[in-house]
Amino acid sequence: MARKKNFDPEAILLLAVELFWQKGYANTSLNDLVEHLGINRFSLYSTFGDKKNLYHQALNYYIDHFSVPALAKLCAEDSELDDLLNYFSYFAKLQHTQTSGCFVQNAILELSLIDDTVSETGNRLYSLILKAINNVLLNAQRRGQIAKDENIAQISHFLLLQIQGIRVLGKAKQYGVLEDAMQIITLYITRLEVAK
Repeated sequence: MARKKNFDPEAILLLAVELFWQKGYANTSLNDLVEHLGINRFSLYSTFGDKKNLYHQALNYYIDHFSVPALAKLCAEDSELDDLLNYFSYFAKLQHTQTSGCFVQNAILELSLIDDTVSETGNRLYSLILKAINNVLLNAQRRGQIAKDENIAQISHFLLLQIQGIRVLGKAKQYGVLEDAMQIITLYITRLEVAK
């Protein structure tokens, strides 16, 4: 008969997210994990597998519990350009408090060349963001707010690029550059709307 766990695996996974997010994969030791998670090595291995498997689970937890909820309004059937503007504004302000950057972006920079799962997880996040932006822009195009000849896929790719740039500038604490760039991004999105 299997022993009942005396801890909540999801709460432990959240703690793992926090630690990996702050320190990265290579700089997080098993001792760090045991101490931060408050469980022994046997429990860690029996619940999550090895360190790499725990890291992969933490990345997906981050996407599902941090990234997806933040994109929810953009994915709604009634989303509009103002929602996209609000998202960018929220995202830029978030950089002042979320000084560790994006957990997934950090993982891509650290490990994507040697870890296919990290690369696939990064692509999953990019796909989710692109889908959300596409949804807003297509809604606006259907309503006649954006010209029919605008290339929605290209615009979405450009805006994804801006989001990733915002993350890098935020992590580098280049807040003045970020604020100036946000004025241009806001102007760009606003100018997508056709004159009435």
